[in-house]
Amino acid sequence: MLLQRSLLSGLLGILCLFSISMTWADTVWMNNGDVLSGDIVKLDSGKLSLQTKYAGTIELDWRYVTALDSDKTFWVSLIGEEKARLRRFEGQQTGVAVIDESGRKRSFSAVWPVAAIHIEKPVIADTWALGGKLVATLDSKSGNDDELLVGVEGKLNIDDQWNKNAFYWDIEVEDDDGVESSEWQVGYSYSRYLDEHWFVQGAAEQEYDSEEDLRTRTSVGGALGYRFWETAERALKTSGGISQLWEDYITNESQRDYALTWIFNYRTRLINNWEYFANSRTFFRLKQSTTLVNVNQGLNIGLTDRITWNLTHIVDYDSDPVDKTRNVDSRIKMGIGYQW
Repeated sequence: MLLQRSLLSGLLGILCLFSISMTWADTVWMNNGDVLSGDIVKLDSGKLSLQTKYAGTIELDWRYVTALDSDKTFWVSLIGEEKARLRRFEGQQTGVAVIDESGRKRSFSAVWPVAAIHIEKPVIADTWALGGKLVATLDSKSGNDDELLVGVEGKLNIDDQWNKNAFYWDIEVEDDDGVESSEWQVGYSYSRYLDEHWFVQGAAEQEYDSEEDLRTRTSVGGALGYRFWETAERALKTSGGISQLWEDYITNESQRDYALTWIFNYRTRLINNWEYFANSRTFFRLKQSTTLVNVNQGLNIGLTDRITWNLTHIVDYDSDPVDKTRNVDSRIKMGIGYQW
């Protein structure tokens, strides 16, 4: 009888340990409705590693994770933090609650404020990710000039959880009765996130047009920005600051002025792989009291995971153009792109 009781106690103990280990399984919710169970290994470079019994260790794109839950404690870095801290997660249907060792609890409507997760304390919290896009374009321009241009545009992002670097370019050419004309735009911006919302930004850009009297426009400036949200489904950011403009003309006097700057970026998923975007940049020249506005909006349609079709409507407005009579240039641009 004593032996039977000992065996029974042992079995009950094993069952208790088994049930506890089962409750320690982590849960991850995806934006397509899938609910995955396993053990979180790490979140690094935008990939969440989850160890499962049914498929081994799988990697999930962090952009498509909507919520997670775990009873375990991890070394967690949030956007804008220099060091990882011991934290645990509390499950939600959408978003995540992060609880510090002190008991402080912060709830977020999405998981993007979580930048990194490690089981052991990381030596260096920040990890860099590389991404970008390359698009072949056909551009129909109307306004002061009517042109049909072909070109290539692209963007290269080098990011970690609190530093964002963006290099971008747009190069177009036209063969007009044997005379070749060209337009291009190149730029760079750096954003430093102070927390999950606020960031400071510096940017430099130059535009060139071989056919316009305004040959080049160069801008250099800084801004303070606020990110409302940024997920795979949608994003909204805005920033404001001051820039210096250099505008070089062929026949008119070159201009140099300071300008107040406002930038707006928005995108949202419509249906399936259809995404709508709207971006704008406004310069208000202080000395001349004139306004420059650039607005581009359109659709990105995912044909595959990597290949997209793009349709963009671009409007350029100058309240006081020097070399032409029309204030507005409008263009429709189509392209096939590859993203990584």
